[in-house]
Amino acid sequence: MLPASHPCYNEHMIGLDNIEALAEQLVEGSFGRLFRPPMHPSELVRRLARAMEDHQVFDEAGQLSLPNEYRVFLSPADSAALGDDRQALCRQLGGCLEQLATQERKRFSGPLTITLHEMADLEAGEVEVQAGHAAEPPVRRDTRQLAVIAPAVTGADGWTLRSGERVYRLGEPVVRLGRGLSNDVILEDARVSRRHAQLRWRQGSYYLSDLGSTFGVAVNDRRLRPGDEVLISDGDRISLAGVVLTACAQRGPLGR
Repeated sequence: MLPASHPCYNEHMIGLDNIEALAEQLVEGSFGRLFRPPMHPSELVRRLARAMEDHQVFDEAGQLSLPNEYRVFLSPADSAALGDDRQALCRQLGGCLEQLATQERKRFSGPLTITLHEMADLEAGEVEVQAGHAAEPPVRRDTRQLAVIAPAVTGADGWTLRSGERVYRLGEPVVRLGRGLSNDVILEDARVSRRHAQLRWRQGSYYLSDLGSTFGVAVNDRRLRPGDEVLISDGDRISLAGVVLTACAQRGPLGR
């Protein structure tokens, strides 16, 4: 991990300057035509970077290892717009991740692969990223596959979100909130975006960020800005476009 004094380091996420610089590479390439409001290439790179961070694990040598398989989901319209450029875009996105890994001084858990897929409930401009680890196939009989240990989420299962009489139990390292059926916390309210916000478990605490929602996210009436990640404490009131959820812990801040 880079030292805190390093210009590319941020305690909670990869530096925004690095993401913007990599996004410019996509704009200047042949894919500028794909990116139109409300999707910007920086959002796509940011989603990849966050997926890379969220799913890093410790290998058998005790070193942090980055996920090497990424599935990028686009709307049917955006997927069709790519045409024959799908493989070329995957190569460019792979180059972005390799640069981020180099900046973070980390390695992938195996050969890096990125694939593009359609997701029917995504609208034009929306994107979703999934990441995971796949061990490199052994090339010799004595070659061992990479053993990974899931990042610690001890204490996360003691947390819930409450809305009236409805209780949403947490516990996962990443919890997504929104109106779409692919979210972990589904809020059936027209004001809530399909992919509205995200909770990430870091060092014994959950942090909240806005996923580019239409009507915003607030914590105790404080509006989150793009790129913010805010520590959530027991009793905090989280507002997603006016839909209020209360964070509750067995003991806190965020931990059992």
